[in-house]
Amino acid sequence: MGKKVIHFYNDNDSLDNVIAFLENIKKKITYLNLSVSVEGKDIKITLFGSRDLQNLAMGRLKDLAIQYL
Repeated sequence: MGKKVIHFYNDNDSLDNVIAFLENIKKKITYLNLSVSVEGKDIKITLFGSRDLQNLAMGRLKDLAIQYL
């Protein structure tokens, strides 16, 4: 079991996109424990679990970030 931290930056000023991003994370990543913190335009996501699942989740997170942020 490990821990990985990934940071995203909200380039557009839409709070609706951030909310949609977070809701989709909740829907698509159910196989890991994670915590999310949002401060201004910075989004910090901490993943807890096996390295293989973390890598899978990172790919999905990046795809969602491209779509919403």
